[in-house]
Amino acid sequence: MRTIFRGGRILDPSQGMDLVGDVVVENAQIVSCGEATPNPVADIEYDCNGLWIVPGLVDMHVHLREPGEEHRETIRTGTMAAAAGGFTSVCCMPNTSPPLDSSALIDFILDKASSPDSGGVFVAPVGALTKVVDGNRRLTNLSSLRKAGIVAASDEGNPLQDASLMMNAMEYCHQLDIPILCHCEDLTLSVNGSVNDGTVSAVLGLKGIPRTAEEVMVMRNCLLALQTGCRVHILRVSTWGSVELIRQAKFLGAPVTCEVCPHHFSLTEDDIGEFDPNFKTTPPLRSQLDVDMLLQALNDGTIDCIASDHSPYAPHEVNVPFEEAPFGMAGLETSLAATLTFATHPGTITPLETIDKMSTRPAQILGLDAGTLRPSGTALAQITLVDPALEWSFDVHRTFSKGKNSPFDGMKFTGKPVLTYCGSEIYRDAAYDSGRVVGED
Repeated sequence: MRTIFRGGRILDPSQGMDLVGDVVVENAQIVSCGEATPNPVADIEYDCNGLWIVPGLVDMHVHLREPGEEHRETIRTGTMAAAAGGFTSVCCMPNTSPPLDSSALIDFILDKASSPDSGGVFVAPVGALTKVVDGNRRLTNLSSLRKAGIVAASDEGNPLQDASLMMNAMEYCHQLDIPILCHCEDLTLSVNGSVNDGTVSAVLGLKGIPRTAEEVMVMRNCLLALQTGCRVHILRVSTWGSVELIRQAKFLGAPVTCEVCPHHFSLTEDDIGEFDPNFKTTPPLRSQLDVDMLLQALNDGTIDCIASDHSPYAPHEVNVPFEEAPFGMAGLETSLAATLTFATHPGTITPLETIDKMSTRPAQILGLDAGTLRPSGTALAQITLVDPALEWSFDVHRTFSKGKNSPFDGMKFTGKPVLTYCGSEIYRDAAYDSGRVVGED
């Protein structure tokens, strides 16, 4: 089977490639990527005129909720949403019920994700960093989890407050050569908070979460990474102070990377309005100054990746008073669109930098078989077609995810993934005219 993606703008950061040309796939593997191929024979040909041809996107921060919370999301619905968002690889966080702290549960995740009923997207599990034994937190058997297939360990959902235990965890993970994905939150400072500590919290009469709740832990984890040599990835940076701390840690040589979520550089605390729980997230939406500094950090490279932190909840869990609502937003199907609309098109980051932060760099940090269009660079061809000029509005009622808790409902975007290919076509948007495909079986 020979498939050609013809005449699109190829953006592949792994090769420093930005040109108009063709990508040729044979037997589900990329065999050619570059200048136009003169009149080759093909079984399937995609007309990519006006589209971007990019490596399948990689989201390193996704909550698939299964096992234990299938009323919020399942591996099947989550991977279908990922495919619709242009992702061919996602990393599932360990704070499920029970948490991903055993080899058996890692096997469960991998088996479910590879099922024909799932969305055709690769799922890379992240193992739980600690577990509670007799009321005390202890490190999981990370060596066993590593052999089972985890690509990282994390305290996501249950941030580790004990600095000594975190240092031990870093020393252990450094030996195993896996990164720690750090949820940076000092719970003694954020306890009972709902929104950013500032003018909006005062006006709404809600207890605020100070920026220092994040920044204190960012500083601690950066210093421990510098001391231990463990690779540390800071999840969902939201304040200008965190950006400066990470910038200095990198300058000192700490093996630290970080991510930002689209909602943190496109929305502010002012968007909460009158207690709309769809805007409640952790860390909370911050000020316009923070947004400006996050965009600057995207521009200068301090922020390595863009991740969705896809956190779906059932409608009955969200439609409650603001203070009782859970923290989190569903974001897989809006992540690229929000990035294009609020960062790429305004000129903060270039198209090539956009794909680097949403595909190549996350794959590099986690050692995933993804993030490139290099011939034979991945076991299966992973390709996303993006229409950068497509204007559309997001409707939570027309999504694959069970989670409808999105602050972007009804928002107009410019740019959208229109086809996702992972060994074969796994998603095609209605906006991508089927007449542009010829020779289809």
